[in-house]
Amino acid sequence: MRRVGGSHDNGADVRGHLPDGRSMVIQCKRYAPKRKIPSREVRDLLGAKVHFRADVAIFVATTYFSGPAEKFATENGILAVHRDHFGLWNNGASLPSLGAVNGLGQGDRRHRERWRETYG
Repeated sequence: MRRVGGSHDNGADVRGHLPDGRSMVIQCKRYAPKRKIPSREVRDLLGAKVHFRADVAIFVATTYFSGPAEKFATENGILAVHRDHFGLWNNGASLPSLGAVNGLGQGDRRHRERWRETYG
């Protein structure tokens, strides 16, 4: 793993290799809880994946993805790790297990109600 983020990073904050040898590129965003990741950010990561010739692209965010952004990610093989998945990953869930839930939404009705109560 190598941190490459900052200005002029060509859309990648981290580059590295998975244990199976595949190359990966990661984009990280820290947004306020009420903001959502727009699809243009995910499109930029797809460009970084092509630019760096990476096998896997992962977008990690402290918030949620907009509907179009989540759809674009799943249609283009990008793993969209939103705030709930990030917590799972941070607590030891494997990357393949997160891939199994990629694009399946961002919480059920009760979860969204708790989120609204907390963040307005």
